[in-house]
Amino acid sequence: MTEPPDHPRPVSPSWWPPAPGADTADPIPAGRGRPPLPVDEILTEAFALLSEGGIEGLGMRALARRLGSSTSTLYRQFPGGKDELCARLAEQVMTEIVDEIANADLGEDWAEIVERSATISFDVLRRRPHSAALFADQVHFGPMGVVRYEVSLQLLLAAGLSPTEAAAADHALARLIVGYALQSPQVASPSRYTVSEFYGRLDPDEFPSVTTVLPALPEDLRAEFLFALRTFMAGLRLLAADTADVPDGSP
Repeated sequence: MTEPPDHPRPVSPSWWPPAPGADTADPIPAGRGRPPLPVDEILTEAFALLSEGGIEGLGMRALARRLGSSTSTLYRQFPGGKDELCARLAEQVMTEIVDEIANADLGEDWAEIVERSATISFDVLRRRPHSAALFADQVHFGPMGVVRYEVSLQLLLAAGLSPTEAAAADHALARLIVGYALQSPQVASPSRYTVSEFYGRLDPDEFPSVTTVLPALPEDLRAEFLFALRTFMAGLRLLAADTADVPDGSP
């Protein structure tokens, strides 16, 4: 069953940006019930809930309690409920990413720009605990998400990648960033230590390769991400170089 054209699903392409009042200083008129709340205040407290309890702990009822308001008031301002709230949070995170990239010294080489932009994106997601979950199972169609996508594709296409390769490279890179950012530091460090302890108990004669790499196991998640990113970019550079070497008209 398709949705009525005047009621697009929250976070779908046709939903942005018309949700009235959800991203403005003047919220939707409340009518009966409690007065509407400033949207900035709602999003600030929603980020706090997200940081404390992850995406599972971010609910309209819990948010209303935190704000000293009611769920009906929140639903008047965010008719799409949690989906709409998460979309607005994702757009704010994406705005922070785009702003930081715009103000950073990224160099001039296309690959260097892509790599540094990816690092900034990862760092922003890590600074906002659990915010990566906002992008884990949903393409972000917000205005800043589209801006980021356009700039990324411009770089990749200018490097000589085909449209298919450019789109696939951007999507793979986004999944690399989000996948690593999803691993919270509270989980990653104890887990890594436990794995090191486990491998340290193995018989080195039976598992000589494991024993060899044991002292080199990366303890820092960011260092692991940067290694994965550099490896990805090395392959992308080779792909761009191979594409540039193919004469026009060649298969």
